[in-house]
Amino acid sequence: MMQALRTGIRILRSFAPSNVSASTVSPADNGVRVSVLGLLHGSRGFAQAAACSPSTYLDKDEVTNRVVNLLKSTPFIDPDKVKPSASFKDMQLDALDSVEVMVAAEEEFAVDIPNTEADKISSTSDLINYIVAHPQAK
Repeated sequence: MMQALRTGIRILRSFAPSNVSASTVSPADNGVRVSVLGLLHGSRGFAQAAACSPSTYLDKDEVTNRVVNLLKSTPFIDPDKVKPSASFKDMQLDALDSVEVMVAAEEEFAVDIPNTEADKISSTSDLINYIVAHPQAK
């Protein structure tokens, strides 16, 4: 089921910015586009080249800052609840919210998080540790 949700979110995202008038821009948003799913446009897309690139590991401090900023910029998450040690339960994320976070992290870091691994990620620190340990994370 999670695989189907993630696939559906990716499909919606691929159409929302250009083919569907489901993204919005308003003066109140300071020109920031928000997609159907409420996530900000402009995050890094998954690069096919990442699968073939040489192994490099990102610095944990850099990953921590990027994950925290990614979560704080997500409209359905209260920025005050985002901390490097916060659980998804602390941030009041339901199953669909967690899937959206996984997809956003995949796009931000150009990685693919298999469902078996995504099911194990239940906190900000779990997500950070997964990305730090991923050799193709960008």
